Amino acid sequence: MHGFSIYLGQSIDKSYIRRMVDLGYTTIFTSVQIPEENENTKYRYLGELLDYLSNDQLTYMIDINPSLLNHSFYQFLKQYQRANFIIRIDHSTSIAIVNDIIEHGFQCCLNASIVSEQLLQQLYTQLYDFSYLCYCHNYYPRPDTGLTTNFVQSQDNLILKYNPNANIYGFIVGTTKRGPLFKGLPTIEETRYMHPLKSAQLLLDQSITHVMIGDPSISQTYAHKLMSLLTKRHFNLSITLQDAQVESILSKQHTVRADNPGNVVRSQEARHYCQTAIEPQFNVLRKTGTVTVDNQLNGRYQGELQIIKSTLQPHDHVNVVGQIINDDIPLIECMRPNDTFEFTIHTRS
Repeated sequence: MHGFSIYLGQSIDKSYIRRMVDLGYTTIFTSVQIPEENENTKYRYLGELLDYLSNDQLTYMIDINPSLLNHSFYQFLKQYQRANFIIRIDHSTSIAIVNDIIEHGFQCCLNASIVSEQLLQQLYTQLYDFSYLCYCHNYYPRPDTGLTTNFVQSQDNLILKYNPNANIYGFIVGTTKRGPLFKGLPTIEETRYMHPLKSAQLLLDQSITHVMIGDPSISQTYAHKLMSLLTKRHFNLSITLQDAQVESILSKQHTVRADNPGNVVRSQEARHYCQTAIEPQFNVLRKTGTVTVDNQLNGRYQGELQIIKSTLQPHDHVNVVGQIINDDIPLIECMRPNDTFEFTIHTRS
């Protein structure tokens, strides 16, 4: 249910949409209440989007003012039978509006950033069908107005108190920013200038279940790596190789140990991959982002592979064998026990 955003201020970018859908993004967020967009064309572009993807089974989250909900709008959506629609009410929420959306056969999405316990209590006792409800946080175009992690977690805890299996959505910044400010569309302010994968992990850590790209597009490289994180808990790290004698170990897939420590990421399998003696060399300072393999001086630990998270002093038993590229270093902080990872190896020239 992770997804991306398409805005209706201009004709849709079909090639970008197709790439994202083919990568496995199954939810598209859009809005029919953005002031900068033309009232006369936005519904035409919405129809263009739905027509283009009419053969795909996707979910569309449509942000709309309750005053715009009417029979014609519902009938417009119902002609797209393969689509699943979520109607997001930003404000002016009432039990009557929520039930009206559900009775017309659509899911209703509440604004997770402002939902109150009073409303949740009312919904819990009066809602027509609680399973048709989901929640989506705001995004914040203006710098310094995004939410804190503590506030997001408190809101999500409140939602989960009344709906333990709730689907909760949140936004991260893309690579092509939306105007008029072009400062990104994050839910959490801390993530405004953060690596997209690190931003996504921060949302997941606050009990958000579905990550949405708020801006109009994200690069294909990030989109691919993000989907790998969200659906497989798998990371691909590009490294510059320094010690060729361990290339066979680095070329295999690894699993983060279940008892992973704080300063390093440890491979579960690396020692088993080690088939030949590793000579001591490159016993230098272990900086953040370096990859190390223990040499033969470390006895049965020979072949132990670690990714360094915090700077460690040189050790005669430990070879610094490679360096993760700068753009991938933030991914180290996203790695959790039992995640998998592999390296794309670049030989140092």
